[in-house]
Amino acid sequence: MNISNNSLTHMLVTTKRKQTVAGKTQSQVESCLLSVKDNNVSITSLTKDLTGLTHVTTSVDSCDDTSFPIPDIDRVLGILALHGATVKLSYNKANSKLVFKSGSKQTTLDASPDALAFSHSQDTISDHTDRSMLLAERIDSMGGVYTTADGGKINSIACYTINSTEMFEALRCDNMNGQKFNRYTFSGEKKGLSVLVGDPSIGGETLTKVTVEGLSPIEPPKWEWSFDGGLDELFKQFSGPCNLHVFDFTEHGQGMRIAINFGNGSWAFQSGILA
Repeated sequence: MNISNNSLTHMLVTTKRKQTVAGKTQSQVESCLLSVKDNNVSITSLTKDLTGLTHVTTSVDSCDDTSFPIPDIDRVLGILALHGATVKLSYNKANSKLVFKSGSKQTTLDASPDALAFSHSQDTISDHTDRSMLLAERIDSMGGVYTTADGGKINSIACYTINSTEMFEALRCDNMNGQKFNRYTFSGEKKGLSVLVGDPSIGGETLTKVTVEGLSPIEPPKWEWSFDGGLDELFKQFSGPCNLHVFDFTEHGQGMRIAINFGNGSWAFQSGILA
């Protein structure tokens, strides 16, 4: 499979869902499965704590349906950093070798879908991908509908069309003066959407009123909830308009959740903080 280096790098960086916890930067996803179907390449992966899910996709020229195990996202990003603009990817199941080619360079990496998905986990990459796909199939990030395990439907209480870059600028204020709390409080009232981050006693608390370019319903119910999951790093990877759906699971004792559709086939889902 031939794929743009930039596109593959973008997919992997987005999938990692980097976040800072207790002052330490960590990846929420360490490995994944790169799937090819109908000339579309995609990655669908739950985060390690199962509170977030990311689906990223891009198109490629003619390629048979197949899959490529990515055993360590950081190592693969290190390989891509030293390869050309277009990379040919191939996988030999017989000897579990993943091969990257560009120009005169060829890099080989041991890789297997049976490798562990996380360094401290019993789930394999294949198992974790299957679990991720099962949840992804229940989330309609475009229409704003979540299907429960028993088949029930939960519709989003609000859908905000916003600019990804503006949201990133609001979220990254969490890093002001090195705070990095990885906590973002979203609130909706009447036709407005706000994001609150930071601590006034440490590095500064910042409230941003995000520009709402579109809204459904016209005046949704008032709501507020805090999220983590490195959302600043997620929005950093995208530009242009996106739709942010808000789901209310409070009557199920599960807080609130958001789904963000970036309008290019890629989307993400994040559960709110419960305690």
